[in-house]
Amino acid sequence: MTPATALSRSPWHSARWLVLAPHADDETLGTGALIADTAARNRLAGVMILTDGSGSHPCPTPADRSALIRRRRVEARHAVALLTGGRRIVPQFLDWHDANPHRPGSAAFRRSVRQLAILLRRHAVDAIATTAAGEPHCDHAACFTLAVHAAHAARRPVAVFEYAVWGERPAGRRVVRTAAMPTARRSAALRAHRSQLTGLMGDGFRLPRAQQRMPGTDLLYLASRHATRP
Repeated sequence: MTPATALSRSPWHSARWLVLAPHADDETLGTGALIADTAARNRLAGVMILTDGSGSHPCPTPADRSALIRRRRVEARHAVALLTGGRRIVPQFLDWHDANPHRPGSAAFRRSVRQLAILLRRHAVDAIATTAAGEPHCDHAACFTLAVHAAHAARRPVAVFEYAVWGERPAGRRVVRTAAMPTARRSAALRAHRSQLTGLMGDGFRLPRAQQRMPGTDLLYLASRHATRP
C-alpha cells in the first residue's frame, strides 16, 4: 500500500479544490475533512452533487418526487454549512437521475462536462476530488468519468483525485491525507441527511450503521495519467 503524505506537505496544499459527489451525503462520507480543511483556508471552490436524490425512496407521484428532491437539497446545504463552519459554500446539483447516469458522448453528458469545465476555469480549480472509478455503484463510477472529461475540457491543469465510499481503496501512485477535523462535527453533518438515516421520507434507503462511523481525516488517491485520459 502506498504510504500517505499529509496534504499540508504535498504539492496540492495550496490548490483550489472542487468536490464532486454522486449523491447528497457522499460529500460528508468521502470528503468531509477535505471540505472542512479547504474551506477554513479559503481553498474550496465548491461542492457539486451529481444526482437529484430522487432514487433513494419510492416516489409514487410527481409531488412525492419533488418533495424528496427538495428535502435532499435542504439536507445537503445543512451538511455543507456544518462542515465549512457556516461559510457561504452552497452545494450545486447537476440533477442527473439516480442510478441512470448519462452515457459518455451523449448530449446530456457533454452538457455536464461543459458546465463543470466552466466552473473549473472560473474558479481556477487545481484539483477535483471525486468517487473512485472502481466504486460498485454506477453513479459513483460515472462521477469519476465526468471528472476526467471536465478536467480535460477545462483548458488548465486540473488533477483528479479519487476517494472511496463503498468500494475498496483505489490504487494510487500518490496518496494524500487531509488534516484532521473534529469527528463530532462530521457526524453532525452526516446527521443532517435525515432522509438517509431515518424513516423521515418513508420506506427507502438507510445508510448502514457501520458507514455512519465518521473518521477524522480523508485519504485521496491521485488518479493515474492513463485513467485520466477521456
